[in-house]
Amino acid sequence: MPAESSSRPTDRVGRWRRHACPCALSDSERAGSRGRTRLRPLAILAAIAVYIAVAFWMKPGAAGRISDSLAGWRDSVTDRFHKHPDHAIDLNLATAAELEQLPGIGPATAAEILRFREQSGPIRRPEDLLAIPRITRRALDRIRPYVFVGNPR
Repeated sequence: MPAESSSRPTDRVGRWRRHACPCALSDSERAGSRGRTRLRPLAILAAIAVYIAVAFWMKPGAAGRISDSLAGWRDSVTDRFHKHPDHAIDLNLATAAELEQLPGIGPATAAEILRFREQSGPIRRPEDLLAIPRITRRALDRIRPYVFVGNPR
């Protein structure tokens, strides 16, 4: 009776060669090698991140330049909420520049307030500003001490 031939390739001694060709690998063996291949780019990125962290730690001046620019950006954002106008502002007579002095009101929101005033007429009470999508109840509470509604034009 002839011996059955194995589908796996063998070497000269008759032992199986494990990875002679990809088709001889089982599905689990192929998946394992792909998993290692997928982890290699992550390991390279992690090594680069560690290198950059150590470089900034060794040269604090370089990190200082970056953190100073970020601190300036952070200060400009927080200043928007900590500014206070010199005097109370009439919502019906205020210009965009005056509205921008209110905490949390930037150029875009000031323009929305002016547009709202043009479209719907004079503002009767500060709560009317809640109809503007950019102004929330919290934002209104923040600006309420600095605004009033005078006689409409």
